[in-house]
Amino acid sequence: MQQELIKMLEFLTQDLLANIWFFLWCVIWGVYFIVDSFSLGAGLITPFIASDKKQRIQIQKSVGPFWGGNEVWLILAAGGTFAAFPLVFSKMFTFLYLPMMLLLIGLIMRGISVEYLHKDDSPKIQNILMWGWFTGSLVISLVLGVAFANFFKGLAIADNLVYQGTLLGLFSPYALIGGLLFVLISATSGALWIKVKTEGPIGTKAGELAKKSSIVVLVLALVYLAYSFAGIANFTVNYSATPAFYVFPALAVITAILAVVFAKQEKTFLAFCCNLGVILFIVETGLASIYPYMLKSSIALEYGIDIYQGASSQLTLTVMLLGALVFVPLVIIYQLWAYTLFREKIRETETVDY
Repeated sequence: MQQELIKMLEFLTQDLLANIWFFLWCVIWGVYFIVDSFSLGAGLITPFIASDKKQRIQIQKSVGPFWGGNEVWLILAAGGTFAAFPLVFSKMFTFLYLPMMLLLIGLIMRGISVEYLHKDDSPKIQNILMWGWFTGSLVISLVLGVAFANFFKGLAIADNLVYQGTLLGLFSPYALIGGLLFVLISATSGALWIKVKTEGPIGTKAGELAKKSSIVVLVLALVYLAYSFAGIANFTVNYSATPAFYVFPALAVITAILAVVFAKQEKTFLAFCCNLGVILFIVETGLASIYPYMLKSSIALEYGIDIYQGASSQLTLTVMLLGALVFVPLVIIYQLWAYTLFREKIRETETVDY
């Protein structure tokens, strides 16, 4: 049986598997940014729109049943990188050690704050946890935005994978625009999600905030895309070779415009979906530009790590692919069930019952 299975999968060559896993890697990161943006955004805007404990708990209940499940996609992205592209994983954490540590701290802060926000009646503790949620969400979205902007721009990787970059070098104008864009998209997603999921004054305030922030997202997305195509070396190489890739930036702009229009018309769910489309297509625009590299070099393209150099063995990639075909659909089914189970709108309350 085992030998028959191996023969059936002989067509899965090392290079083909590396390409399949790069595609899956892009999809998983895209899904993570979609599903986690609204819970990050809820944390970003809570201190500015929630006027009392009831409204803070109302926001917390709107994301509480989902944020932990959304983190599964981040684990899949990190775990998939480790198993499918171990060289990329090791160099990524070596080159970006401090940003990765900041990301971990942000994840811990966000998790503690969300889960304990409703467990203490002390106004002081409530305030600390609320700002802890804000800080954790800000760190996560900013670090990921800056990190991916650097992946698209290229890291200072020299010959023999020697990293010549500095911490300050990671915060180039392009990277800062990318980080700010990710923060604002998350904040807008959070505002629209709160509007969709809640009743009362908090939903109204969130909806008004989204009308303004979606305009800023549109402007910043246009600036970021223009900078990417006009100011980043080798960004357009794949687009020149495969013009079909231009569908990604085109869809990013279209969804950003539609998010503004739908938010103004108070078609909140449509605006929410379009705003999620913005972050998805922005990410895929950048990932399409770096193929076949996973860690692009800003010094010379040949110094980067491509998918063939960084991939695991053929057997490892094959076994992982079979596992992914089984377990990823299960994760999707479970999460869809969770969203269906907790689909009702949230009223003002001081208790959490999920």
